[in-house]
Amino acid sequence: MKRILLSGFVYTALGRYGGVVISLLVDIVLSRLLTPSDYGIVAVVNVFLIFFSLFSDSGIGTAVVQNRLLTKKEINILFTLSLVLALVLSLLFGFFGIAISFLYNSAVYKSLMWILSLAVFFSVFIAIPKAALLRDNKFGVINLLSLISSIFGGITGIILAYSGFGVFALVLSTVVTTTSNFVFIWYFSHVRLTRKINLNPARKIFSFSANNLGFSLLNQIAHNLAPILIGKFMTTSDAGNYNKAYRLILYPTAMFNGLIAPVLLPVLSKYHNDIKSVRDVYLKLQHITGLIALPLSIFLFFSADDVIKVFYGTRWVDAGLPLAILGLSVWAQMLNANAEPIFQIVGKVKILMKLGVRTSVINVIATILGVLTGNLILVSIFLLMSFTINGFYVSYLVMKYALDSTLWQLLKVLKQGLIISVIQGLLLLLFKISAINIKLNSLNILIIDLLIFTMSFILLIVVLGEMSNIKKILSRN
Repeated sequence: MKRILLSGFVYTALGRYGGVVISLLVDIVLSRLLTPSDYGIVAVVNVFLIFFSLFSDSGIGTAVVQNRLLTKKEINILFTLSLVLALVLSLLFGFFGIAISFLYNSAVYKSLMWILSLAVFFSVFIAIPKAALLRDNKFGVINLLSLISSIFGGITGIILAYSGFGVFALVLSTVVTTTSNFVFIWYFSHVRLTRKINLNPARKIFSFSANNLGFSLLNQIAHNLAPILIGKFMTTSDAGNYNKAYRLILYPTAMFNGLIAPVLLPVLSKYHNDIKSVRDVYLKLQHITGLIALPLSIFLFFSADDVIKVFYGTRWVDAGLPLAILGLSVWAQMLNANAEPIFQIVGKVKILMKLGVRTSVINVIATILGVLTGNLILVSIFLLMSFTINGFYVSYLVMKYALDSTLWQLLKVLKQGLIISVIQGLLLLLFKISAINIKLNSLNILIIDLLIFTMSFILLIVVLGEMSNIKKILSRN
Protein backbone atom coordinates (compact mmCIF):
# COMPACT_ATOMS: atom_id res chain seq x y z
CA MET A 1 0.00 0.00 0.00
CA LYS A 2 2.74 2.46 0.98
CA ARG A 3 4.67 1.88 -2.24
CA ILE A 4 1.58 2.59 -4.37
CA LEU A 5 0.74 5.67 -2.29
CA LEU A 6 4.21 7.15 -2.70
CA SER A 7 4.24 6.37 -6.41
CA GLY A 8 0.86 8.05 -6.77
CA PHE A 9 2.05 11.09 -4.81
CA VAL A 10 5.13 11.47 -7.01
CA TYR A 11 3.26 11.30 -10.31
CA THR A 12 0.44 13.49 -9.02
CA ALA A 13 2.99 15.99 -7.68
CA LEU A 14 4.63 16.34 -11.09
CA GLY A 15 1.31 16.98 -12.80
CA ARG A 16 -0.21 19.05 -10.01
CA TYR A 17 2.79 21.29 -9.40
CA GLY A 18 3.34 21.73 -13.10
CA GLY A 19 -0.32 22.65 -13.58
CA VAL A 20 -0.34 25.09 -10.67
CA VAL A 21 2.89 26.75 -11.82
CA ILE A 22 1.51 27.14 -15.35
CA SER A 23 -1.80 28.45 -14.00
CA LEU A 24 0.00 30.92 -11.73
CA LEU A 25 2.29 32.17 -14.50
CA VAL A 26 -0.63 32.59 -16.89
CA ASP A 27 -2.60 34.39 -14.18
CA ILE A 28 0.30 36.77 -13.54
CA VAL A 29 0.56 37.62 -17.25
CA LEU A 30 -3.20 38.00 -17.75
CA SER A 31 -3.55 40.10 -14.58
CA ARG A 32 -1.26 42.70 -16.15
CA LEU A 33 -3.28 42.69 -19.37
CA LEU A 34 -6.79 42.59 -17.90
CA THR A 35 -8.52 44.58 -15.15
CA PRO A 36 -10.00 43.57 -11.78
CA SER A 37 -13.40 44.24 -13.36
CA ASP A 38 -12.70 41.68 -16.12
CA TYR A 39 -11.73 39.13 -13.49
CA GLY A 40 -14.82 40.03 -11.48
CA ILE A 41 -17.09 39.19 -14.41
CA VAL A 42 -15.35 35.86 -15.01
CA ALA A 43 -15.37 35.10 -11.27
CA VAL A 44 -19.17 35.07 -11.37
CA VAL A 45 -19.47 32.68 -14.35
CA ASN A 46 -16.68 30.47 -13.00
CA VAL A 47 -18.70 29.86 -9.85
CA PHE A 48 -21.51 28.36 -11.92
CA LEU A 49 -19.00 26.47 -14.06
CA ILE A 50 -17.67 24.81 -10.90
CA PHE A 51 -21.18 23.80 -9.81
CA PHE A 52 -22.05 22.16 -13.12
CA SER A 53 -18.64 20.49 -13.41
CA LEU A 54 -19.03 18.87 -10.00
CA PHE A 55 -21.09 16.13 -11.65
CA SER A 56 -17.74 14.90 -12.95
CA ASP A 57 -15.15 14.06 -10.26
CA SER A 58 -17.42 14.58 -7.24
CA GLY A 59 -20.40 12.72 -8.68
CA ILE A 60 -20.14 9.70 -10.94
CA GLY A 61 -16.35 9.79 -11.23
CA THR A 62 -15.64 9.31 -7.53
CA ALA A 63 -18.32 6.63 -7.27
CA VAL A 64 -16.72 4.61 -10.09
CA VAL A 65 -13.32 4.76 -8.38
CA GLN A 66 -14.78 3.69 -5.04
CA ASN A 67 -16.88 0.78 -6.40
CA ARG A 68 -14.41 -1.96 -7.31
CA LEU A 69 -17.19 -4.37 -8.37
CA LEU A 70 -18.02 -2.53 -11.59
CA THR A 71 -17.03 -4.44 -14.74
CA LYS A 72 -15.46 -2.91 -17.86
CA LYS A 73 -18.77 -3.31 -19.70
CA GLU A 74 -20.63 -1.49 -16.94
CA ILE A 75 -18.08 1.32 -17.00
CA ASN A 76 -18.63 1.70 -20.75
CA ILE A 77 -22.39 1.86 -20.15
CA LEU A 78 -21.87 4.58 -17.52
CA PHE A 79 -19.74 6.46 -20.03
CA THR A 80 -22.61 6.36 -22.54
CA LEU A 81 -25.06 7.56 -19.89
CA SER A 82 -22.65 10.38 -18.98
CA LEU A 83 -22.89 11.64 -22.58
CA VAL A 84 -26.58 12.34 -22.05
CA LEU A 85 -25.86 14.01 -18.71
CA ALA A 86 -23.10 16.14 -20.26
CA LEU A 87 -25.40 17.32 -23.06
CA VAL A 88 -28.23 18.22 -20.68
CA LEU A 89 -26.00 20.09 -18.24
CA SER A 90 -24.16 22.02 -20.94
CA LEU A 91 -27.46 23.19 -22.49
CA LEU A 92 -28.82 24.18 -19.08
CA PHE A 93 -25.61 26.11 -18.41
CA GLY A 94 -25.92 28.00 -21.69
CA PHE A 95 -29.56 28.97 -21.12
CA PHE A 96 -28.72 29.88 -17.52
CA GLY A 97 -26.73 32.76 -18.98
CA ILE A 98 -30.00 34.54 -19.75
CA ALA A 99 -30.90 34.64 -16.06
CA ILE A 100 -27.37 35.74 -15.10
CA SER A 101 -27.44 38.55 -17.66
CA PHE A 102 -30.75 39.77 -16.25
CA LEU A 103 -29.51 39.50 -12.66
CA TYR A 104 -26.33 41.50 -13.32
CA ASN A 105 -27.84 43.71 -16.04
CA SER A 106 -25.11 42.85 -18.54
CA ALA A 107 -25.53 41.05 -21.88
CA VAL A 108 -21.92 39.83 -21.83
CA TYR A 109 -22.90 36.95 -19.54
CA LYS A 110 -25.03 35.36 -22.27
CA SER A 111 -22.06 34.97 -24.60
CA LEU A 112 -19.69 33.90 -21.84
CA MET A 113 -22.04 31.21 -20.53
CA TRP A 114 -22.64 29.70 -23.98
CA ILE A 115 -18.89 29.59 -24.67
CA LEU A 116 -18.25 27.96 -21.30
CA SER A 117 -21.04 25.44 -21.91
CA LEU A 118 -18.42 23.56 -23.97
CA ALA A 119 -16.22 23.40 -20.88
CA VAL A 120 -19.18 22.06 -18.89
CA PHE A 121 -19.81 19.36 -21.49
CA PHE A 122 -16.25 18.04 -21.49
CA SER A 123 -15.82 18.43 -17.72
CA VAL A 124 -18.75 16.07 -17.18
CA PHE A 125 -18.03 13.73 -20.11
CA ILE A 126 -14.45 13.16 -18.89
CA ALA A 127 -15.61 11.71 -15.55
CA ILE A 128 -15.74 8.02 -16.50
CA PRO A 129 -12.53 7.85 -18.59
CA LYS A 130 -10.61 9.63 -15.82
CA ALA A 131 -12.11 7.34 -13.16
CA ALA A 132 -11.11 4.29 -15.22
CA LEU A 133 -7.49 5.45 -15.25
CA LEU A 134 -7.60 6.19 -11.51
CA ARG A 135 -8.94 2.68 -10.80
CA ASP A 136 -5.84 1.31 -12.51
CA ASN A 137 -3.58 3.72 -10.56
CA LYS A 138 -2.50 5.45 -13.79
CA PHE A 139 -1.61 8.64 -11.93
CA GLY A 140 1.32 9.45 -14.20
CA VAL A 141 -0.78 9.35 -17.37
CA ILE A 142 -3.56 11.50 -15.90
CA ASN A 143 -1.28 14.21 -14.59
CA LEU A 144 0.95 14.38 -17.66
CA LEU A 145 -2.08 14.80 -19.90
CA SER A 146 -3.57 17.43 -17.57
CA LEU A 147 -0.27 19.31 -17.63
CA ILE A 148 -0.16 19.34 -21.43
CA SER A 149 -3.77 20.55 -21.55
CA SER A 150 -2.98 23.37 -19.11
CA ILE A 151 -0.14 24.50 -21.38
CA PHE A 152 -2.47 24.58 -24.40
CA GLY A 153 -5.10 26.55 -22.47
CA GLY A 154 -2.58 28.97 -20.98
CA ILE A 155 -0.96 29.79 -24.32
CA THR A 156 -4.42 30.33 -25.84
CA GLY A 157 -5.42 32.73 -23.06
CA ILE A 158 -2.24 34.81 -23.33
CA ILE A 159 -2.43 35.08 -27.13
CA LEU A 160 -6.08 36.14 -27.01
CA ALA A 161 -5.46 38.65 -24.20
CA TYR A 162 -2.61 40.25 -26.19
CA SER A 163 -4.95 40.35 -29.20
CA GLY A 164 -7.49 42.41 -27.28
CA PHE A 165 -10.14 39.76 -26.56
CA GLY A 166 -10.41 40.98 -22.95
CA VAL A 167 -12.65 38.91 -20.72
CA PHE A 168 -13.19 36.34 -23.50
CA ALA A 169 -9.51 35.38 -23.30
CA LEU A 170 -10.12 33.94 -19.83
CA VAL A 171 -13.12 31.79 -20.76
CA LEU A 172 -11.66 30.53 -24.06
CA SER A 173 -8.52 29.50 -22.19
CA THR A 174 -10.71 27.35 -19.95
CA VAL A 175 -12.54 25.81 -22.93
CA VAL A 176 -9.27 24.84 -24.67
CA THR A 177 -7.92 23.30 -21.46
CA THR A 178 -11.00 21.16 -20.73
CA THR A 179 -11.50 20.09 -24.36
CA SER A 180 -7.91 18.97 -24.91
CA ASN A 181 -7.83 17.22 -21.53
CA PHE A 182 -10.93 15.21 -22.44
CA VAL A 183 -9.52 14.14 -25.80
CA PHE A 184 -6.27 12.94 -24.23
CA ILE A 185 -7.84 11.18 -21.21
CA TRP A 186 -10.54 9.52 -23.32
CA TYR A 187 -8.01 8.15 -25.82
CA PHE A 188 -5.72 6.58 -23.20
CA SER A 189 -8.54 5.25 -20.98
CA HIS A 190 -9.88 2.84 -23.64
CA VAL A 191 -13.39 3.58 -22.38
CA ARG A 192 -15.81 3.66 -25.27
CA LEU A 193 -19.48 4.34 -25.99
CA THR A 194 -21.91 1.42 -26.19
CA ARG A 195 -24.87 0.86 -28.51
CA LYS A 196 -27.05 -0.57 -25.79
CA ILE A 197 -27.51 0.87 -22.33
CA ASN A 198 -29.29 -0.03 -19.11
CA LEU A 199 -29.58 1.65 -15.75
CA ASN A 200 -28.25 -1.16 -13.56
CA PRO A 201 -24.68 0.24 -13.35
CA ALA A 202 -26.11 3.67 -12.47
CA ARG A 203 -28.17 2.12 -9.66
CA LYS A 204 -25.04 0.52 -8.21
CA ILE A 205 -23.31 3.87 -7.71
CA PHE A 206 -26.35 6.11 -7.13
CA SER A 207 -26.33 6.26 -3.33
CA PHE A 208 -22.60 6.93 -3.02
CA SER A 209 -22.63 9.36 -5.94
CA ALA A 210 -25.67 11.33 -4.71
CA ASN A 211 -24.36 11.85 -1.18
CA ASN A 212 -20.86 12.74 -2.34
CA LEU A 213 -22.19 15.09 -5.00
CA GLY A 214 -24.51 16.70 -2.47
CA PHE A 215 -21.59 17.43 -0.15
CA SER A 216 -19.48 18.87 -2.97
CA LEU A 217 -22.31 21.09 -4.23
CA LEU A 218 -22.97 22.49 -0.77
CA ASN A 219 -19.27 22.97 -0.14
CA GLN A 220 -18.77 24.83 -3.41
CA ILE A 221 -21.85 27.01 -2.88
CA ALA A 222 -20.57 28.01 0.54
CA HIS A 223 -17.06 28.77 -0.71
CA ASN A 224 -18.05 30.49 -3.97
CA LEU A 225 -21.09 32.50 -2.92
CA ALA A 226 -18.95 35.52 -2.07
CA PRO A 227 -17.99 36.61 -5.63
CA ILE A 228 -21.61 36.23 -6.75
CA LEU A 229 -22.94 38.48 -3.97
CA ILE A 230 -20.02 40.90 -4.11
CA GLY A 231 -20.46 41.28 -7.87
CA LYS A 232 -24.18 41.95 -7.41
CA PHE A 233 -24.31 44.16 -4.31
CA MET A 234 -20.85 45.75 -4.35
CA THR A 235 -18.76 46.19 -7.53
CA THR A 236 -17.21 43.94 -10.16
CA SER A 237 -13.81 45.35 -9.13
CA ASP A 238 -14.48 44.24 -5.54
CA ALA A 239 -15.43 40.81 -6.88
CA GLY A 240 -12.23 40.68 -8.91
CA ASN A 241 -10.03 41.69 -5.97
CA TYR A 242 -11.73 39.20 -3.66
CA ASN A 243 -11.46 36.44 -6.25
CA LYS A 244 -7.77 37.19 -6.74
CA ALA A 245 -7.11 36.92 -2.98
CA TYR A 246 -9.23 33.79 -2.56
CA ARG A 247 -7.67 32.02 -5.55
CA LEU A 248 -4.20 32.73 -4.20
CA ILE A 249 -4.95 31.08 -0.85
CA LEU A 250 -6.21 28.03 -2.73
CA TYR A 251 -2.90 27.51 -4.54
CA PRO A 252 -1.21 25.88 -1.52
CA THR A 253 -4.15 23.49 -1.18
CA ALA A 254 -4.00 22.69 -4.90
CA MET A 255 -0.24 22.17 -4.82
CA PHE A 256 -0.03 20.06 -1.67
CA ASN A 257 -3.40 18.47 -0.94
CA GLY A 258 -4.13 18.24 -4.65
CA LEU A 259 -1.53 15.52 -4.92
CA ILE A 260 -2.79 13.67 -1.82
CA ALA A 261 -6.58 13.56 -2.12
CA PRO A 262 -6.74 12.08 -5.66
CA VAL A 263 -4.41 9.26 -4.58
CA LEU A 264 -6.00 8.36 -1.23
CA LEU A 265 -9.33 7.09 -2.55
CA PRO A 266 -8.05 4.80 -5.34
CA VAL A 267 -5.35 3.28 -3.11
CA LEU A 268 -7.02 3.11 0.31
CA SER A 269 -10.47 2.05 -0.94
CA LYS A 270 -9.17 -1.54 -0.68
CA TYR A 271 -8.66 -1.00 3.07
CA HIS A 272 -12.07 0.49 3.87
CA ASN A 273 -12.65 -2.11 6.61
CA ASP A 274 -9.24 -1.54 8.22
CA ILE A 275 -9.91 1.69 10.13
CA LYS A 276 -6.62 1.57 12.01
CA SER A 277 -4.54 1.52 8.82
CA VAL A 278 -6.55 4.36 7.29
CA ARG A 279 -6.26 6.37 10.52
CA ASP A 280 -2.48 5.88 10.67
CA VAL A 281 -2.08 7.09 7.08
CA TYR A 282 -4.35 10.08 7.72
CA LEU A 283 -2.50 11.20 10.87
CA LYS A 284 0.87 10.95 9.15
CA LEU A 285 -0.40 13.01 6.24
CA GLN A 286 -1.93 15.61 8.56
CA HIS A 287 1.37 15.82 10.43
CA ILE A 288 3.20 16.71 7.20
CA THR A 289 0.36 19.01 6.13
CA GLY A 290 0.47 20.85 9.46
CA LEU A 291 4.22 21.42 9.16
CA ILE A 292 3.57 23.27 5.89
CA ALA A 293 0.09 24.78 6.34
CA LEU A 294 0.47 26.49 9.72
CA PRO A 295 3.72 28.35 8.89
CA LEU A 296 2.42 29.22 5.42
CA SER A 297 -0.64 30.90 6.93
CA ILE A 298 1.65 33.15 8.96
CA PHE A 299 3.84 33.95 5.95
CA LEU A 300 0.85 35.00 3.82
CA PHE A 301 -0.47 37.23 6.59
CA PHE A 302 2.76 39.20 6.79
CA SER A 303 3.72 39.16 3.09
CA ALA A 304 0.38 39.41 1.25
CA ASP A 305 0.66 43.06 0.24
CA ASP A 306 4.14 42.59 -1.23
CA VAL A 307 3.09 39.38 -3.03
CA ILE A 308 0.30 41.30 -4.78
CA LYS A 309 2.48 44.27 -5.75
CA VAL A 310 5.39 42.17 -7.03
CA PHE A 311 3.45 39.59 -9.04
CA TYR A 312 0.28 41.41 -10.10
CA GLY A 313 1.09 45.12 -10.11
CA THR A 314 -0.32 48.18 -8.38
CA ARG A 315 -3.75 47.94 -10.03
CA TRP A 316 -4.40 44.95 -7.73
CA VAL A 317 -3.27 46.68 -4.54
CA ASP A 318 -6.80 46.46 -3.05
CA ALA A 319 -6.46 42.66 -3.00
CA GLY A 320 -3.52 42.85 -0.57
CA LEU A 321 -5.35 43.14 2.76
CA PRO A 322 -8.05 40.58 1.84
CA LEU A 323 -5.23 38.18 0.94
CA ALA A 324 -3.53 38.80 4.31
CA ILE A 325 -6.76 38.14 6.20
CA LEU A 326 -7.83 35.10 4.18
CA GLY A 327 -4.25 33.81 4.28
CA LEU A 328 -4.71 33.07 7.98
CA SER A 329 -7.23 30.38 6.96
CA VAL A 330 -4.81 28.42 4.75
CA TRP A 331 -4.15 25.91 7.53
CA ALA A 332 -7.87 25.09 7.74
CA GLN A 333 -8.21 24.81 3.97
CA MET A 334 -5.26 22.44 3.68
CA LEU A 335 -6.08 20.24 6.68
CA ASN A 336 -9.74 19.91 5.72
CA ALA A 337 -8.89 18.94 2.12
CA ASN A 338 -7.74 15.52 3.35
CA ALA A 339 -10.99 14.84 5.21
CA GLU A 340 -13.33 14.29 2.23
CA PRO A 341 -11.47 11.26 0.77
CA ILE A 342 -11.33 9.68 4.24
CA PHE A 343 -15.13 9.74 4.55
CA GLN A 344 -15.34 8.31 1.02
CA ILE A 345 -12.86 5.53 1.77
CA VAL A 346 -14.72 4.28 4.86
CA GLY A 347 -18.09 4.64 3.12
CA LYS A 348 -19.43 7.35 5.45
CA VAL A 349 -20.72 9.60 2.66
CA LYS A 350 -24.03 10.22 4.47
CA ILE A 351 -22.11 11.80 7.33
CA LEU A 352 -20.11 13.71 4.71
CA MET A 353 -23.37 15.07 3.33
CA LYS A 354 -24.51 16.23 6.80
CA LEU A 355 -21.11 17.80 7.33
CA GLY A 356 -21.50 19.69 4.07
CA VAL A 357 -24.87 21.11 5.16
CA ARG A 358 -23.56 22.37 8.51
CA THR A 359 -20.31 23.89 7.26
CA SER A 360 -22.13 25.47 4.31
CA VAL A 361 -24.63 27.18 6.60
CA ILE A 362 -21.79 28.72 8.59
CA ASN A 363 -20.02 29.96 5.45
CA VAL A 364 -23.20 31.32 3.86
CA ILE A 365 -24.15 33.26 7.00
CA ALA A 366 -20.63 34.71 7.22
CA THR A 367 -20.71 35.68 3.53
CA ILE A 368 -24.08 37.42 3.76
CA LEU A 369 -23.10 39.31 6.92
CA GLY A 370 -19.88 40.45 5.28
CA VAL A 371 -21.53 41.58 2.03
CA LEU A 372 -24.18 43.49 3.99
CA THR A 373 -21.41 45.71 5.38
CA GLY A 374 -20.41 46.69 1.84
CA ASN A 375 -16.76 46.50 2.88
CA LEU A 376 -14.39 43.98 1.26
CA ILE A 377 -12.15 43.88 4.33
CA LEU A 378 -15.07 42.95 6.60
CA VAL A 379 -16.19 40.31 4.10
CA SER A 380 -12.73 38.76 4.41
CA ILE A 381 -12.83 38.90 8.22
CA PHE A 382 -16.23 37.22 8.42
CA LEU A 383 -15.07 34.47 6.06
CA LEU A 384 -11.86 33.98 8.04
CA MET A 385 -13.98 33.32 11.13
CA SER A 386 -16.19 30.83 9.29
CA PHE A 387 -13.21 28.98 7.76
CA THR A 388 -11.58 28.75 11.18
CA ILE A 389 -14.70 27.40 12.90
CA ASN A 390 -15.21 24.86 10.11
CA GLY A 391 -11.55 23.89 10.30
CA PHE A 392 -11.93 22.63 13.84
CA TYR A 393 -15.41 21.19 13.23
CA VAL A 394 -14.42 19.11 10.18
CA SER A 395 -11.34 17.78 11.97
CA TYR A 396 -13.47 16.77 14.95
CA LEU A 397 -16.00 14.89 12.81
CA VAL A 398 -13.48 13.03 10.67
CA MET A 399 -11.59 11.84 13.73
CA LYS A 400 -14.70 10.79 15.67
CA TYR A 401 -17.04 9.36 13.04
CA ALA A 402 -14.71 8.23 10.25
CA LEU A 403 -11.62 7.11 12.16
CA ASP A 404 -13.01 6.16 15.61
CA SER A 405 -10.62 8.49 17.41
CA THR A 406 -10.54 11.95 19.03
CA LEU A 407 -9.66 15.48 17.97
CA TRP A 408 -6.90 15.46 20.58
CA GLN A 409 -5.05 12.75 18.63
CA LEU A 410 -5.01 15.02 15.59
CA LEU A 411 -3.96 18.10 17.56
CA LYS A 412 -0.98 16.21 18.95
CA VAL A 413 0.43 15.56 15.47
CA LEU A 414 0.00 19.28 14.64
CA LYS A 415 2.05 20.49 17.62
CA GLN A 416 5.36 20.83 15.77
CA GLY A 417 3.76 22.85 12.96
CA LEU A 418 2.22 25.21 15.51
CA ILE A 419 5.58 25.76 17.24
CA ILE A 420 7.26 26.56 13.91
CA SER A 421 4.51 28.99 12.88
CA VAL A 422 4.63 30.91 16.20
CA ILE A 423 8.41 31.37 16.00
CA GLN A 424 8.25 32.41 12.34
CA GLY A 425 5.47 34.87 13.14
CA LEU A 426 7.64 36.55 15.74
CA LEU A 427 10.61 36.75 13.35
CA LEU A 428 8.52 38.24 10.53
CA LEU A 429 6.89 40.70 12.94
CA LEU A 430 10.29 41.92 14.14
CA PHE A 431 11.42 42.40 10.54
CA LYS A 432 8.26 44.34 9.60
CA ILE A 433 8.73 46.65 12.58
CA SER A 434 12.38 47.28 11.74
CA ALA A 435 11.60 47.76 8.02
CA ILE A 436 9.33 50.73 8.74
CA ASN A 437 12.34 53.04 8.93
CA ILE A 438 14.20 51.37 6.06
CA LYS A 439 13.43 52.39 2.49
CA LEU A 440 12.91 49.06 0.73
CA ASN A 441 10.68 48.32 -2.26
CA SER A 442 8.16 45.48 -2.27
CA LEU A 443 10.47 43.12 -4.15
CA ASN A 444 13.27 43.52 -1.60
CA ILE A 445 10.87 43.09 1.30
CA LEU A 446 9.37 39.95 -0.23
CA ILE A 447 12.82 38.46 -0.83
CA ILE A 448 13.78 39.05 2.81
CA ASP A 449 10.44 37.60 3.97
CA LEU A 450 11.12 34.48 1.91
CA LEU A 451 14.64 34.16 3.30
CA ILE A 452 13.39 34.47 6.88
CA PHE A 453 10.62 31.97 6.21
CA THR A 454 12.79 29.41 4.41
CA MET A 455 15.87 29.56 6.63
CA SER A 456 13.90 29.48 9.89
CA PHE A 457 11.73 26.64 8.58
CA ILE A 458 14.73 24.47 7.68
CA LEU A 459 16.48 25.25 10.98
CA LEU A 460 13.39 24.50 13.08
CA ILE A 461 12.66 21.29 11.18
CA VAL A 462 16.15 20.06 12.04
CA VAL A 463 16.07 21.27 15.67
CA LEU A 464 12.67 19.69 16.33
CA GLY A 465 13.82 16.37 14.88
CA GLU A 466 11.33 16.41 12.03
CA MET A 467 13.82 15.41 9.33
CA SER A 468 13.98 11.82 10.58
CA ASN A 469 10.17 11.65 10.83
CA ILE A 470 9.75 12.91 7.27
CA LYS A 471 12.31 10.41 5.95
CA LYS A 472 10.50 7.61 7.77
CA ILE A 473 7.13 8.62 6.31
CA LEU A 474 8.51 8.99 2.79
CA SER A 475 10.48 5.75 2.83
CA ARG A 476 9.08 2.96 0.64
CA ASN A 477 9.43 0.32 3.35
